[in-house]
Amino acid sequence: MTIYEQNMEALKAAHKDIYEEIENAYNPGELVMVGDALNGEKFLAIVRGEEITPLNSTYNPSHEAERYVLQFEKEPEDSMVLVFGFGNGAVLERMLSEECPVAICVVYEPSVAIFRKALEEYDLTKLLSDPRLLLFVEGVNSEQLEYHLVDLIDYSNWRHFSFKKLAQYPELFPEQRKSIFEMYERVYGNNRAAMNTLIAYAQVGVMNEVKALKWMIDCRTISGMIGMFPTDMPAIVVAAGPSLEKNVEVLKQAKGKAFIICVDTAIPFLLKHGIVPDMACTIDAKKGLRHFESPEVKGLPLALSSDSHYTVLEYIGDVNPYYISTTNDYYQTLFYKKGNEVGFFDGGGSVGTTCFKLAVAIGFQTVVLVGQDLAFTDEKRHAGKGQLKESDLIYNITMVDGYYGEKVMTRGDYKTYIDWYNLRIPQLEDRVIINATEGGAKLNGAIQMSLQEVVDTYCQNEYDVAGILEQIPKAWATREEKLELYQELKQKYQFYKGFQRRVKEGLGGAERAIRLLKRKNYQPKELKEIDKKLNAITKEVESTEGMVLLVKRMIETHITLNDDLNEAEEDLEQESIRLYEKMQKYLGDLQESLVEMLPIWESVLQEINEKYQFDS
Repeated sequence: MTIYEQNMEALKAAHKDIYEEIENAYNPGELVMVGDALNGEKFLAIVRGEEITPLNSTYNPSHEAERYVLQFEKEPEDSMVLVFGFGNGAVLERMLSEECPVAICVVYEPSVAIFRKALEEYDLTKLLSDPRLLLFVEGVNSEQLEYHLVDLIDYSNWRHFSFKKLAQYPELFPEQRKSIFEMYERVYGNNRAAMNTLIAYAQVGVMNEVKALKWMIDCRTISGMIGMFPTDMPAIVVAAGPSLEKNVEVLKQAKGKAFIICVDTAIPFLLKHGIVPDMACTIDAKKGLRHFESPEVKGLPLALSSDSHYTVLEYIGDVNPYYISTTNDYYQTLFYKKGNEVGFFDGGGSVGTTCFKLAVAIGFQTVVLVGQDLAFTDEKRHAGKGQLKESDLIYNITMVDGYYGEKVMTRGDYKTYIDWYNLRIPQLEDRVIINATEGGAKLNGAIQMSLQEVVDTYCQNEYDVAGILEQIPKAWATREEKLELYQELKQKYQFYKGFQRRVKEGLGGAERAIRLLKRKNYQPKELKEIDKKLNAITKEVESTEGMVLLVKRMIETHITLNDDLNEAEEDLEQESIRLYEKMQKYLGDLQESLVEMLPIWESVLQEINEKYQFDS
């Protein structure tokens, strides 16, 4: 069996998507040759006209690869790298060796010809079989790269995600390098923003989640809506962009003939024009009350996250909740036990993108976007509002492709949502996605059509949408089921109370260990006992459902803990003191989280009991 055949067998086993395409994807326009380096090894080179560009050292390719990976020596063990270029595979093999801390290596190779020649000349079976290698080749599976990065990188690991490039590649493939680096920056930047948002909303987010329990006990879920609607019923997703003004009268024609779901900022404008949406969505952790002042909002089906702003829900009073999402594993289990899948919902970061993703997730085959300008149409941000103000321009301003083929002005955060749509819509090949915004930014993959054309073409039948929604069963439908949930929540409260005592004891142990080490008068046995208790607490945090609630409140301390632990002191006792101080900070934040959360949990139990009289 030739080297190429061996490599293809390894490729077939570990990267089947590439294996099936690589033979037909060969690009004869790119000439790749093999030369002999001075040390007897092979090197690859690109031939373009009369110019020959070696991809590896012509003296000692192995030594070159060894020197390249020295930059990773001080990186944390969970590092992830996006590498521009496959080359001969030598650098990648060393990056994934035991001596290097890289945990996942995502490789983009811009030339099929280079990859083919590497398969023909080098034994890559070990590298190709390594599950830590994620491989993307231009013209083969490169369109999947950003989807994988989005799934791979999140708020907890983005700091350990870096971009690297192999020698010669940026000069040989400048456009591809620019495109891939922009992709990296999008993924990196979006997750940095997500972490900053978590930190900014840490306190109110935990309060929202605990308060959510009193609405959850009488809720329905989005997962319960799947399969409930006729397949020929379209969904119209209404955002509050300026172009909504010219479509609002046409939208009236679709009432009862489509499922109309709107963002919270569009509620006042729709109600003012006599349109009551079938469902609205509010997911922000801090949302103003001005969108919910109309009495008609009471009883309106609301799509919610478990961290939707509790003040809004209390202000509405008569809430008709449909839960979309919770990132709390304890709540996920509660829903799962009742046959509902309510987990993390990747809604794209805005209420508009969330509404779109909801319509797709519920199963609507035709999804229509209205008012999703994502740009300053007519120098406005929202329908029914005045002209653009200076405060609207606090984000970076940029120009993007417009609905009508022109360039339009948008903000940096809007551009993020445009990128999200441009990534997701082309994936929905089995759906009809229509952009009937008639203004703003162009969305790739969406059919552009006026709302009147949509109504005339797709809104032909009458539907009892409210009746369909009423048929969706509640997660805890009977009094007995609600009582069971109430008792479970009481038990969880008692668990947190017990954990609070253990955290207090652990905090005292960490403080004592620091004092003993500073005095240099201690028995190793006593420190071992303290360590045992501290390890038990950290394991309890890692393994117990519901600890996410506490961790969210102290998210900055939690996600930077491992970074801090990587910075060791040379003196053993000083290093021990430093580590105990980190644990002291960690436990102190846990204690503060419990002090904040437990009274809220207790008050919610009281409210539930007052409503249902479970303890009477």
